[in-house]
Amino acid sequence: MLGRRSYTRVMIADGAEGELRLARDIGLHERHDGDWTATSRDPGVIGEVVLIDLLDEGIRVTARVVESKPIVTEGAVRHRLWLRKLDPEDAARFATTKEEW
Repeated sequence: MLGRRSYTRVMIADGAEGELRLARDIGLHERHDGDWTATSRDPGVIGEVVLIDLLDEGIRVTARVVESKPIVTEGAVRHRLWLRKLDPEDAARFATTKEEW
């Protein structure tokens, strides 16, 4: 299979600006302190702001990743994320500004 994948698949122009959204299925549980615990196939980035669509309730929650730790569940490596729900005012600010955390 020589020559396979020898062509350019993605090219990003210099100065390109945008937003990338990745949809992932997670298990989500509310903690006793009001924060959330999520189980994901992918690790979280501490400080990252994430949007969570609660499909059963039809609402969107904005949260910040506080902690991300690998765990083993049913023989597979998963990641337990501790998420802190942001106030609606904070969520609106993150939607309109770019900030480095």
